[in-house]
Amino acid sequence: MKIIAISGRSVDYKSATGLEKRRLYVNGYFSDVAKGAGFILFPVCSQNGIEEIAAMCSGLIIAGRDRDIHPKYYGEEPDENIEYPEDDYEDELDFKLIETFNKLNKPILGVCSGLQSLNVYFGGTLKQHIDNHTSENGLIKHNITVEKDSFLYSIYGEKSLVNTIHHQAINKVADGFKVTAIAEDGIIEAIENGKLIGIQWHPEVDLEFDTFRKFLELCDK
Repeated sequence: MKIIAISGRSVDYKSATGLEKRRLYVNGYFSDVAKGAGFILFPVCSQNGIEEIAAMCSGLIIAGRDRDIHPKYYGEEPDENIEYPEDDYEDELDFKLIETFNKLNKPILGVCSGLQSLNVYFGGTLKQHIDNHTSENGLIKHNITVEKDSFLYSIYGEKSLVNTIHHQAINKVADGFKVTAIAEDGIIEAIENGKLIGIQWHPEVDLEFDTFRKFLELCDK
């Protein structure tokens, strides 16, 4: 059974005694898809030992997250209406993981802001805010058009209905990547470059096991 690394996420909170603390976690949906698709999930919560972890694992998932990527990484000033994190923990962890796994030519699947991390790491930029792609009132979905001859086409076909839980999106696509899915309003929903796959929706939330099984096939190439 293959071992797939996944980027850890964080949330700051105050303990019962008032101490400032940080909790590191992996979204529980990924545990469900690991079981359903048949792989072992290996959470990575620090940069310590990443080279050893990458050597051991067959591939990498860059998970979605609540903290936006700081625009300094793509040469822009922060939008004054957006609260960016005060530290670089998740940004630097994502970028180090991408760097290390890519050097070993191991597959990487970026999910939601994981797609954005891939795009930014390789030189692309982001739209700091878009409307109508997320809602506090519940999960919303929209249609996407998928390019033929892509990783995604054999899973989703030419048209598919996917969830949408994001307020940022790709602006300039990183060199070397091709756009392989677009939403009805023109927002880029997927990019690919060989074994590097980025998707803007959350297949783990809808338990789309076939997406992850297809990703496992990349690990054999």
